Amino acid sequence: MERAEQVAHETEPWATDSHSLKGWKSNQSVLDRLVAETGGELLTASVHVPDERGVGLLGTVEVMMVGHASDGWLADDEVSYQVCVRFDVRRETSGPREITPAPIDCPPGVPATRAPQ
Repeated sequence: MERAEQVAHETEPWATDSHSLKGWKSNQSVLDRLVAETGGELLTASVHVPDERGVGLLGTVEVMMVGHASDGWLADDEVSYQVCVRFDVRRETSGPREITPAPIDCPPGVPATRAPQ
């Protein structure tokens, strides 16, 4: 989850404010960037407000990321596990886009752990 929070924090300045419309990207491109930055696998994505000047919940994207944890003293004991996260992209009446990550249950059929790459 720390990685998801880092991705949200790093993407937010890039997606900051589209009010000037000078080079700022669409809400869809913000969702695409979140998936790319996580290095994860897209589960679902939905743009709720296509208007770049829109307010409220602009879009959501769910991503399956890979986390790593150590089971013991040796690096060989490291376990890779699935982390599923939803990113909400919203904007208040005036202001920049805000990106909030929240853990979600992974879909059925997604194994809890994965083999080393």
